[in-house]
Amino acid sequence: MNVTLFGYPKTGKTTLFDLLTGARAGARAYGDGRREPDVRTVPLPDPRLDRIAAAHPDKKKVAAAMDVADLAGISLGEVKTSLLLGHLRQADGLVHVVRGFAAPGVPPARGRVDPAADIRSMEEELVLADLVLVEGRLERLDRDLGKMKDPEREKEREVLLRLRPALESGRGLRDAALAPAEERLVRSFAFLTLKPLLHFVNIDEKDLARVREPEALLPGLGEGRRLLAFCGRIEADLAELEPADRAAFTAEYGLPGPSGPLFAAGAAAFLDRVSFFTVGKDEVRAWTVRRGATALEAAGAIHTDIAKGFIRAEVVAAEELLRHGTLPRAKEAGAIRLEGKDYAVRDGDVVHFRFAA
Repeated sequence: MNVTLFGYPKTGKTTLFDLLTGARAGARAYGDGRREPDVRTVPLPDPRLDRIAAAHPDKKKVAAAMDVADLAGISLGEVKTSLLLGHLRQADGLVHVVRGFAAPGVPPARGRVDPAADIRSMEEELVLADLVLVEGRLERLDRDLGKMKDPEREKEREVLLRLRPALESGRGLRDAALAPAEERLVRSFAFLTLKPLLHFVNIDEKDLARVREPEALLPGLGEGRRLLAFCGRIEADLAELEPADRAAFTAEYGLPGPSGPLFAAGAAAFLDRVSFFTVGKDEVRAWTVRRGATALEAAGAIHTDIAKGFIRAEVVAAEELLRHGTLPRAKEAGAIRLEGKDYAVRDGDVVHFRFAA
């Protein structure tokens, strides 16, 4: 599971990267943008895991994790041709860092601080990048199908032709109703406008009172977007303090809390993932899979050998397990269900996989 921070230059992406990951590397020189992004792994907090681990004090607790990548700034109007476009397509989720602060001597991308305009512009650029990809693929399909018929490519062409009007109109593909078979046909394209998108606005100190309601800072932007706000200058200073002082000043500033833990706590929901847990011989562990994933996919997330030899999944809800204390006791009480490989894993399931080695 991974997210990529991206945006126009001088927005505070690296400051946010440091806040989300606990890094302390400071500003990084990316030069012309060809450098690989910095990546750091962040554990995802889950009170349910804490409670399950507390009931098994002899086992190690291992949280689910998320990789956060810090991408170099992309110049206005250049997303579709950027050398960094591939990194965006590889991400499970996109976090667009938006400049909402003034800084003398540090010119913003469009010559003025206008976060609403930057959000609209970036959304348009993501749509255009997908449209360029679709147009190029349709041209190749038309050429290839003119030489030789291929039912699979014909299906792909039909899906792309159905998706193209949404891109041409600027809407993007998030609302496209794709059947599972259609989704598999276009999965390799990694369309940007199908990915979860969060706009994270780096606000000015004077706007701290609105940090909990960033939409109020962007009149006329419209609804239907995920928005969060942080104040990079203030939070960077707070991160240098001792924990007790940090908590006191955070409350004094009226901040909801550090951006890092708040974002990590909501990351699974943002990426439309569910968490499940395993209680093994040596560890209690949390895992994440896409919402709707089958037991077979969940087994594969742990190890491909478990998926290959899958026999059945023994499943109990976390709350039910905690009520009984241990898996053997839950089994004795008849609380554990036997599920097959097509079972859709639910958020909070505790799963024990039976498989042939």
